[in-house]
Amino acid sequence: MKFLKTLVASTLGSLLAIGVLLFFGFLFLFAIAAASDQRPPVSAGSVMTVDLRGTLPEQVSGDPLTQLILGESAIDIHKLTNAIEAAADDSRIDGIWIRTGGMVSSWATLETLRRSLLQFKESGKGIVASSTVHFMTEAEYFVASVADSIFLDPEGVFEFNGFAFTSTFYGGLLDKLGVTVEVVRAGNFKSAVEPYTRTDMSEANKEQLQALVDGMDRSFVSSVAASRNMSEDQVRQLMDTDIMFFSRDALDKGLVDELLYEDEIQQMLRGWTGQDADEKLRTVSAANFASQIRAPRATDKIAVVHITGMMIAGSGSTSPLGGGSVAASRTVAKSIQQARDRSGVKAMVIRVNSPGGFAPAGDAMLREIQRTAEKMPVIISMGDAAASGGYWIATGGEYIFAERNTITGSIGVFSVFFDTSDLLEDRLGITFDHVATGPSADMFSGVRGYSPAERAMMQRSTESTYTSFLEKVAESRSMTVEEVDAIAGGRVWTGEDALKIGLVDELGGLDAAIAYAAKRAELSPDDVQVVRYPGMKTFVEQMASSPLATVRSMTELQDWPLASEMNTLTNVLAEQGKPQALWPYSISIR
Repeated sequence: MKFLKTLVASTLGSLLAIGVLLFFGFLFLFAIAAASDQRPPVSAGSVMTVDLRGTLPEQVSGDPLTQLILGESAIDIHKLTNAIEAAADDSRIDGIWIRTGGMVSSWATLETLRRSLLQFKESGKGIVASSTVHFMTEAEYFVASVADSIFLDPEGVFEFNGFAFTSTFYGGLLDKLGVTVEVVRAGNFKSAVEPYTRTDMSEANKEQLQALVDGMDRSFVSSVAASRNMSEDQVRQLMDTDIMFFSRDALDKGLVDELLYEDEIQQMLRGWTGQDADEKLRTVSAANFASQIRAPRATDKIAVVHITGMMIAGSGSTSPLGGGSVAASRTVAKSIQQARDRSGVKAMVIRVNSPGGFAPAGDAMLREIQRTAEKMPVIISMGDAAASGGYWIATGGEYIFAERNTITGSIGVFSVFFDTSDLLEDRLGITFDHVATGPSADMFSGVRGYSPAERAMMQRSTESTYTSFLEKVAESRSMTVEEVDAIAGGRVWTGEDALKIGLVDELGGLDAAIAYAAKRAELSPDDVQVVRYPGMKTFVEQMASSPLATVRSMTELQDWPLASEMNTLTNVLAEQGKPQALWPYSISIR
């Protein structure tokens, strides 16, 4: 029997080892094949296809394995806009074909993309748009509306019914489970804790979220009206009263130009590019076109440091608990140091795309930004969100750019703690006992609530962090603490409103921030090299540095409706009891 056990164990071990070797052998061969893959040359008379599916991230690795296994996008928003800009001046590109297919991106990203397409049209080249999934949402239509012609399937679905933001609340669930939520906060609008303490929105939260949705609506209506030669009242009437859900309705109302199947669109484009009817349409994807663009090499450089995701302490780019990208303090600080010390770097742009997080982690990042500002100009570029802790680090820059609907502000602080004693003791029969050297030694154990003295201490700590936040903003924006407090309190603002109240300096994207940084460094934007930090890891590098987090990202249900909320909850639980400068919502057009 012992021999049989040994034999089975040896056989299983051998099979496992062979499986691991085969897996990594496959990865090695795939990587070699991908590295040797030569992109086909771009033919004259080509149409560049811009396929809009899923999200448009801030950065991508470009690694085929990461794309295959982890589902990484083939192109990021900045490479895409660069490709569109280059295509405008490339004689081989006759026009652009936008093909939407389930795009889910935040409003500021869509504004960046739409602006680059409008600039492309100034070249005199045409743009057409259609859907590959027989369905078009307002988010996709916002981008597609720049096209000279918009096509939909004859039986396609067309959503044109306005915007809504829905927040999920766990207060009732936690009550039923017997979990008590201990909250301390500074700021009447600091609504980050509401999902865990309430069953609906507070009036203050409704006020700020309604302002965000109204900002989206204004941007959408004004942009569509301008592109479709309609009045804003006409567009709003169509959204509010003549609710449409079918492509034939959209055609009747002048929102699309023709109802065509894809083969008919291709036939039309052949005529557009001068091809024969039986020829294969000459196309090149934006990702392939972007891969053939050679970035200029120059002695003088502008460094762009990306700070993306929830802010945590430590190292890494992916949350060890799952839930996507994080901005880890040591990793971000190291990237800033490397960029600052690189030969030829004359200015730095900090690209913030973060809802905030652990306040001391954000302060550690701010310290490196301030050290950099002592040596060179530092400009802030806000992406989809630069809220709470995201704004904390923005105070280190001398000039701030934001998109019209960037989510920013949220200048406030909170701490949250979950007391599970009722759940564990009364409902599950799990009891606890302890010894300690002081009465508060176990205050963060999670199996008892705060005493009055402990709650008072946490309130003082939270208010102290909030006061520090106000002082940093006041110094950065040349305001008094009282003036900052009047627009703070945890309230979020759109980039457009933040400009009006003095929290940002100018509306514009990353390209505008880079141009401004070059100007401050007395350089020509056309004669500098842009270098980006941190570099994105390939799949093999991710497996080597954090295998568990990589495996989690392979198995996560990112399309699950509550995935974003559960990721946020997981990170909040990991940081409970600590001061948070965080705005936990994820706003996308719906």
